[in-house]
Amino acid sequence: KKLNQWNRWSMEVIPSLVPLWRAYLRKTSNLRIPALPKNTEGSECFCDSGGRSLHVTCILFDRVEQIILRTCTCASAPSQLIAMGLFGCAPITPSLAVDLRLLQFMKTLFVRLTPNTTAWCEALAVFLQERGYGLTTQ
Repeated sequence: KKLNQWNRWSMEVIPSLVPLWRAYLRKTSNLRIPALPKNTEGSECFCDSGGRSLHVTCILFDRVEQIILRTCTCASAPSQLIAMGLFGCAPITPSLAVDLRLLQFMKTLFVRLTPNTTAWCEALAVFLQERGYGLTTQ
């Protein structure tokens, strides 16, 4: 399962997101403008694939939001999330997405510190819990 997920990320999802990432960087002046998550549940699609609705928790710099994404073959969850300034936790049906600016901050932080992801994850969980949000995922 992990190998299949890695293959999907590296061979399909990431390459398809590169042009969208570059467009988002241009649109936001290199991440200077905050992410704007929005529901796409009411969006119309004409690809006749049926589609599905995903409930996604979005972790932003200053808040946590819940959105509903309407996905189909012509509008994948990862591509919609990148267009909103978010990166999903899974290649097909993400339940969690993180603000690209927050990810950029973490990259900058980890370049300068000895990485300790357990401490960072615990700090994030406590930080969110103190603000009334509870993560139920591991």
